[in-house]
Amino acid sequence: MNIRISMKQRLASTGLVLALVSGGCAMMAPKGERYVAPPLGSTWTQTYRNTGSYGSGTPTATIQVTERTWEGKRYLAFVGPTGTILANPVDGSWSTLLAPDGSPTVSFDPPAGYDYPLVVDKTWTRSVRQTLHKANKTLQSEVKYKVEAYEDVAVPAGTFKAFKIRQQWFLNSKLAADNTNWFAPELGVFVKQFQRRTADSNFGPGTQETEVVSQTITK
Repeated sequence: MNIRISMKQRLASTGLVLALVSGGCAMMAPKGERYVAPPLGSTWTQTYRNTGSYGSGTPTATIQVTERTWEGKRYLAFVGPTGTILANPVDGSWSTLLAPDGSPTVSFDPPAGYDYPLVVDKTWTRSVRQTLHKANKTLQSEVKYKVEAYEDVAVPAGTFKAFKIRQQWFLNSKLAADNTNWFAPELGVFVKQFQRRTADSNFGPGTQETEVVSQTITK
């Protein structure tokens, strides 16, 4: 299976369609119909501002989009210096995180991702089992999502239209992580993220803010 997105598909399905709201009103509401992956070979560089359990400092990393077969299935692979994210090419949901040596570190069952179509004020909840492979530990999480806005987001790489999506992870009914992601359908990636782990996180408290500083995705 060859996971490739044609230019025609990207132009027709950047993930956005404009739908009329209420009674023929001229106002238009953004709607992300489906996930459209970045083309294979695309890269983007992002900066991190870390505290607590995420580490410290402001490192940068370049991510590349490739393909990889894992356990007999074909995935999109977002490859960076600290590991690889394996994602479903249809909806972009994350299945497994791999260490640089290719061994699994975390897997999600079912895969963690968005419920399309995306529209402002949409909410949904998923029950996700996380397996921490190196610790040989399994965690049962409840994940609550809300599409809070569709807005312009300015990052060093430029200004992009993005869905602002809040994602809260609960362990044993306690908030373990409270994350906000700005997902730009034009690129098929997060252009900005703010992740906050609480004291109830399995990793301990900490924050990480990420911004894209350059990219080769835009056509």
